[in-house]
Amino acid sequence: MEPLRTAEARWFVRGPISPALWAWFDALGEPVEAESRTDRYLAPTDDGLGVKLREGHVEAKRREGTAGRLAMGRAEATIEAWAKWSFPLADTPDVGESWVEVAKTRRQRSLTASGGTCRIELSEVTVGTATWASVCLEADGPTALARRAALLAGARRWLDAEAAPTLPAAAARGYAAWLREVAETR
Repeated sequence: MEPLRTAEARWFVRGPISPALWAWFDALGEPVEAESRTDRYLAPTDDGLGVKLREGHVEAKRREGTAGRLAMGRAEATIEAWAKWSFPLADTPDVGESWVEVAKTRRQRSLTASGGTCRIELSEVTVGTATWASVCLEADGPTALARRAALLAGARRWLDAEAAPTLPAAAARGYAAWLREVAETR
């Protein structure tokens, strides 16, 4: 089974999504419905590997490397290259203490450009009593070049505007790295 390959830049900011962040996302286009769910992540021991249980599937995600830097407007990050696999589960497994519940409410927009598709996601994620806001650009496409070009087109469209949020390099990290940080402080 071939994995889905993506290029991603993701930021996590402690605290709930601010009204200014909601207003910025709303101003990007037509209204978008929020989606809420709870996923269970295997507590990561490596920033480049994530495993989660989501809606009857087990999903694995491995960082394959980097794809350059993103510096657009007030956003900076290393672009990460990821491979993802998803497999259906016959039954929902019992999960123990090594799994972490993450409640998520998210909204997404997408843009097709340069032979790929870029999605921007604004999420509020909660682990225990800690809540974080997350902004993510994720692009897929047939080649690494198409994925990177689509991600940069999305960044130009969504992050290179006066109202765009400040997303510093210090807040940029993949989901596994963020979850390790959160789990260590629980």
